[in-house]
Amino acid sequence: MVDVMSFKWQVGQFFLILGVLLLILYFITNQAKSPTTIYFCTGVLLLLLGIYIMWVGRNPPMDRERFRMLRQMSEKRKKPKKEEKPDVE
Repeated sequence: MVDVMSFKWQVGQFFLILGVLLLILYFITNQAKSPTTIYFCTGVLLLLLGIYIMWVGRNPPMDRERFRMLRQMSEKRKKPKKEEKPDVE
């Protein structure tokens, strides 16, 4: 089964590449003295859409194992200790 996050990332990459290609096509037509502005507008929109979709579809950062022992010690301190009540008979 395809992961939704990786699928969003791939769709974002597709739009990003398509946007870059349309911008390159616009710059080529601009050098030929017949610029086609629809390439520029569409390229910028697809580029921004691709970046946005990639940003939304990115994977969450991995948990850092660097200060694992310090975190465990601080969590132990935060937990309240159970107070033992003396048995009353």
